[in-house]
Amino acid sequence: MNAKGKGLWWISPLAMAVALAACGGDSDNDRPASGDDDDGFQAAPLLVMHNGGGIVGHIDRLDGDLNVVASFNADANEGIALDLLGNLYAADDSAGAPSRLQVLRMIADRQDGSSPNAALDRDFEATGSMTLKGIALAHEAGLVMAANMGGNSIEVYGTAAGAGATPLASTALSGNAWDLAYDEAADRVFLAMTNGTVIVIDDYVSGGFLGTPSRTLTPDSAGAVSNIHGIAYRADTDTLVITDVGDVGVADDGRLYVIENAASADGTVTPSRTLAGPATTLGNPVDLILDGDTAYIAEKSNDAVLIYRNVFTGGSGDLAPDFSVDSVKPESLALLVEPDERADLSDIDTTGTTFTGVAVTSNPPAAPTDPDVVILDTGLTSQQRGFITAQDRESLAFNQVGDAYVTYDTGLAVINRLATGRDGETASPSRDRTIEGANTGLSAPKGFDVADGLGWVLVTDQGDPAVRVFGGQADGDVAPLFTTTLSVAPWDLDYDPDGDRLYVALTDGTVAVFDDYSDTRGAAGPDRTITPAEGGTAFAAPTNLHGIVHVADSDQLIVSDVGSGANPTDGKLYVLDNAASADGVTNVSVRIDDNDNNAVGNTLLGNPVDIAFDGQHLYVAEKSQGKVLRFDNILDSAGGDVAPSLSYDQASPESVSLIADYLGRAPE
Repeated sequence: MNAKGKGLWWISPLAMAVALAACGGDSDNDRPASGDDDDGFQAAPLLVMHNGGGIVGHIDRLDGDLNVVASFNADANEGIALDLLGNLYAADDSAGAPSRLQVLRMIADRQDGSSPNAALDRDFEATGSMTLKGIALAHEAGLVMAANMGGNSIEVYGTAAGAGATPLASTALSGNAWDLAYDEAADRVFLAMTNGTVIVIDDYVSGGFLGTPSRTLTPDSAGAVSNIHGIAYRADTDTLVITDVGDVGVADDGRLYVIENAASADGTVTPSRTLAGPATTLGNPVDLILDGDTAYIAEKSNDAVLIYRNVFTGGSGDLAPDFSVDSVKPESLALLVEPDERADLSDIDTTGTTFTGVAVTSNPPAAPTDPDVVILDTGLTSQQRGFITAQDRESLAFNQVGDAYVTYDTGLAVINRLATGRDGETASPSRDRTIEGANTGLSAPKGFDVADGLGWVLVTDQGDPAVRVFGGQADGDVAPLFTTTLSVAPWDLDYDPDGDRLYVALTDGTVAVFDDYSDTRGAAGPDRTITPAEGGTAFAAPTNLHGIVHVADSDQLIVSDVGSGANPTDGKLYVLDNAASADGVTNVSVRIDDNDNNAVGNTLLGNPVDIAFDGQHLYVAEKSQGKVLRFDNILDSAGGDVAPSLSYDQASPESVSLIADYLGRAPE
């Protein structure tokens, strides 16, 4: 399967070293098949999906010594692929047509022997499919592509889709594909066909998912029966490695081919390397992944994972693999490495991050047909893109794969790759999903934070005062992982992953602080309550905190105070120091306020309902004045009746979120 879509071989050498260093111990299971010394070679940690032998759907996690260190009991049983955050996508044809797609949250962190959990994972019916086999992810586009065996097609869904999903596209093929590899940089798909050919389609996504082959490759060293299954593409060398199961009823006729100049090759081709014969133990090699120049093969009929080092070079013929690892009916493989995580947007504390836009929700937009989410440039001069959620949208935040979480009156919408595209579109079940229903407990959700390192989405619920925490892959009418009950209605929150501390902005003008939040989950109530003040005296009512940002680098809080929601002229901004230890009445270090609740003054602050911080400047959704504001160098501001540095007219802005350039990134 696609090395970039399902095996993350592109991880940096440092991250790979960290991943391998964490895997210790001697191996009783890896054995040099050729009898040669292994030269200190250590394998990449692997995921192995099993499909037979009494363990259908079991996923083994193998360490760098190729020992099984944990197993997961998935519902799916076919192709697997990992996203940038370590979430596993898996195809499932175990129950017949239509197949299903399952998404398992942060698979490497799951306990040995665990099973899917509706609060953490999701699965949905792949409408229109027959038997899905191999899959590949288009990371930037946010697409999962699946080979629909028996249906002569490729089925395409958004990676954020959930229950009720319909295909975004269904590409008709002239025959059956077992697997596929997608080169996203070139927008080219390679299809492993069961008739012994490889179909190449150029401009696959940009061309509208059409199935007309650009070229068809046929290896001239194939046997009498040819049936291509596993396929992996290494773009930097323009090389394909494919496996051929031959006759599925024969356990010794499998082959492996290396094809150079794969992007331009056409017709009958002579592989630069062909491996076949009894020493190879290739019988039904159903899947293949690459880690640099090392090939890992799922050899199903002979119950093994085979490893060929330096697969691109060397001679052809009956050559044994470098390693052979016992594995019952392996169906598909994925390389398991440390997720390529960056800072969550709410945790950007210093300058240096490049931002590509500012996302703003309008509640309501100027006209019903206008976009209710717009992307502005960071200089607040123009609109770049627009999107229609068709919900009573409230707050918006992004995860690192570029999906947006948007709260509305009764639930939470997950919008596929809104950080990087979707201009002029509306929400669609082919790409997006909702978390809504009686089991969610949500009655009036407002602000939230996405903690990608934990795989959590933390939501404030104003209607039934609480923080409700959902798994990042949750879908439909699902209960939260846990709920932290509050005595005062909240509006927004910010989770600090380094300090494991949660800050909640409350509508009575205070901030509730929860220490060791991932462990205690706030069961005993707040550890401290911060009341903003000046000269040792708390600010007079009405106070009503809405937006909140914790700046971990300087241990400061930035909060917005809308005052009375009915007063369009009494908004304020505060900065408080020593946030991690502050308790009770706490003097602010910065106060932006014109000192006249009956006029907005130069600040233009009336109802500042949300804020976002880029490490230096503060963006503000100022709802009553219909503006998005930017206050530069907010932490060093002299305060008082200071004017914003920049402003943009926007109908009823409800929330504001920055878009970093690393959201929705493709593997490198």
